[in-house]
Amino acid sequence: MTKAQLRKQFLAKRKNLTLHDLQKQSQAIRQQFFQRFDLRQIKTLHIFLPILKQNEINTQIIIQEIFQHYPQITLITSKSHFQTCTMDSYILKSHTQITENRWGIPEPINAISCSDDIIDMVLIPLLGFDQHGFRVGYGKGFYDRFLQKCRSDVIKVGLSLFEPVDKIDDVNEYDIKMDFCVMSEGVWEG
Repeated sequence: MTKAQLRKQFLAKRKNLTLHDLQKQSQAIRQQFFQRFDLRQIKTLHIFLPILKQNEINTQIIIQEIFQHYPQITLITSKSHFQTCTMDSYILKSHTQITENRWGIPEPINAISCSDDIIDMVLIPLLGFDQHGFRVGYGKGFYDRFLQKCRSDVIKVGLSLFEPVDKIDDVNEYDIKMDFCVMSEGVWEG
């Protein structure tokens, strides 16, 4: 299937999740993430802030656990620029104020900007992915552009509510593969 076909399919599946199912899967993904990865070696971790009205995985529970148990990790999140489909990175602290931009995406305000090349690990939002590590997002290429600005050794970890499909038919040279993808039932590894 193509990205457009898969996007439509996964958006419909995600929309049909109940709040209870979303919370249960978010908790299971959090548990799988912390079981799979040794975060003692990670100094900087980029994480997306969830658009909860879009039924995205609730990363706030991952953020809270990192604040509580991994004080050596600097959390980083982004602000989106829709004119250029790019993102800028900002340090996320427990007291950072968050507001929704006009597209409903939560973003930090009055946060300290930082360079993308300091990031050790990126948690990537997605709608779905395939057995080769390619993802289907919302279709604007924000994360592919962002990942190109990161170091070549950055650890790319998707978070998925659904199991992978066999293959995305229209992968192109701009698509960047994930190294891992965390699901409620386990972790896919490339």
